[in-house]
Amino acid sequence: MSFTRCSLFSRQSSSDNSPSPLVVGLRLTLGVLALSLGAIATVNTIITARVPPLGPRLSGLFGRYPARYGDLAYAIGGEGPPLVLVHSLDPGQSSASWRAVFDLLADNFTVYAFDWQGFGLSDPNPEGLNAREFGAQLRDFIRDIVGESATVIAHGNAAPLVLEAAGHGQISGLILVCPDGSAPDEPRKTERAEFLAQKEFNDRLLEVPIIGTAVLNWWRSKANLKHEAHEYALWDKSRVESESHLWHVTAHQKGAQRAQKALLKGRFAAPWRQLWQESSTPALLVWGRHARGFESASEWGALRPDASLQVVEDALWMPQLDAPDEFVGFVREWVKKHTR
Repeated sequence: MSFTRCSLFSRQSSSDNSPSPLVVGLRLTLGVLALSLGAIATVNTIITARVPPLGPRLSGLFGRYPARYGDLAYAIGGEGPPLVLVHSLDPGQSSASWRAVFDLLADNFTVYAFDWQGFGLSDPNPEGLNAREFGAQLRDFIRDIVGESATVIAHGNAAPLVLEAAGHGQISGLILVCPDGSAPDEPRKTERAEFLAQKEFNDRLLEVPIIGTAVLNWWRSKANLKHEAHEYALWDKSRVESESHLWHVTAHQKGAQRAQKALLKGRFAAPWRQLWQESSTPALLVWGRHARGFESASEWGALRPDASLQVVEDALWMPQLDAPDEFVGFVREWVKKHTR
């Protein structure tokens, strides 16, 4: 007796040339997947093509600083003690986030506002840059462009990067605006395995062709950025439309994708609690009363009881936009009182 070798992928009989149901299903699945990926790739391309180029948004003198891994775009204005403005690392953020206070501060200070590498008008960041290297980027900028120690105002999740730079003598004062209490910290032993597993998942997902870009495009989509601006960033709702539009244009500039991937991959994790607690640099904490993360003000204050605290009542995550005159007023007074 002989047996005919059979397979799920073989034809049903010599007289029936139709493929098996499983083969049909696999072909349909692969076809749908190919069409879906093609559609996603097309959408990704259209989004990039439709975004206009970004121009300078600040009134100061524009310049480019040749940093170690590429040029940093910056603006300088005013005269007086040096003040360096540092934007957050969230999608669409750039030195333009200081435009409501730049000229006001320039009445009393020499004001510098730069774009981190991979943001705004600066060059893209190389793969693998992390919090320590971004901290060195800030130190080098102060050394080579400012030329003397300066007060630094940092927004949101840029605070850990500034704390990385603060222990080297170039920073004479720290003003942290809504510093991100949920910013990636070096994990404790009990959390390290979970941290590394999540990081590995994010790394792999974001590097999948087409899919990784689609994830980023959802994160920095018009609808998502507008929601963030309305619900969490701006108390003054009349600013939401124009601000979220600027974020969308900025987030889709050529080279921005790599910096956004670095943020999602946790490249900017830093031991900020330790750095903050050990810092002796005079410091001011600024929060919008209704900002997400305001509850972490107590932790920041407990780690450094010597730090001053200023709360802007009618403000969310961007008090420099919600209340620019008030913001500039207390910055001016604090710098005069607490720094040389």
